[in-house]
Amino acid sequence: PRVERASGGSVSMSRYWPEPSDVRRSNESAAAAGALASPPKGWPGCFSSNAALKAFMGKKALNGKRVRLTGTPSAEDASKASAVTIEPDDPFGNAERVKAALGWAIVKGFVVYECADQAEGTSFVAHLRWWNARESGVWVDFTPRPADAQQMVLLESAHAEAKTKTEASAATAEAAAARLALGGFLTQANGKPAPPDAKAPKQQSAPPPPPPRLDFKGTEGVEE
Repeated sequence: PRVERASGGSVSMSRYWPEPSDVRRSNESAAAAGALASPPKGWPGCFSSNAALKAFMGKKALNGKRVRLTGTPSAEDASKASAVTIEPDDPFGNAERVKAALGWAIVKGFVVYECADQAEGTSFVAHLRWWNARESGVWVDFTPRPADAQQMVLLESAHAEAKTKTEASAATAEAAAARLALGGFLTQANGKPAPPDAKAPKQQSAPPPPPPRLDFKGTEGVEE
């Protein structure tokens, strides 16, 4: 994909803008800004053993449906999306452009992080994010990731639908700057996007069998 950054200047532009409300916290002690770790420590066992994480991902908080640990796009997937414009701070528009180009469905949810500078297993944050699903059902996230976050836990969620495009303004610029300060996006400070994994094995064409919805084993299925 062609990675581009939003243009500056006074040109009016309607798009999805990052904003602080895109970040959710598991509790008041969870710092919205700070060191982030995804997957959380002890993954995947922590999904069944950590009550705080289960509650955060469950019905009363993020209302998760399915959860998967995902890497960067394979070389094959990156090649298919080579003509798609990808913006580092707009996973929402990126997913829509990929769907328009390739027909791959949009999956809406969150990246789940552990607050790495808090006591282990106590505090978590989630960053609103959209990505795509191939015809086989495999999730593919084209939005570039920081060099230290090439693996991410993605959680499909019913609470990730509400995101609308707005015109560029001083308010959107201020909100975007505040959101970017909370981490999770590729910036000049945290490195260039990793190249596609040329050695990644080809995905099976047949979709994986759907897991039981309540079978909470760290790959798919979130407890109510």
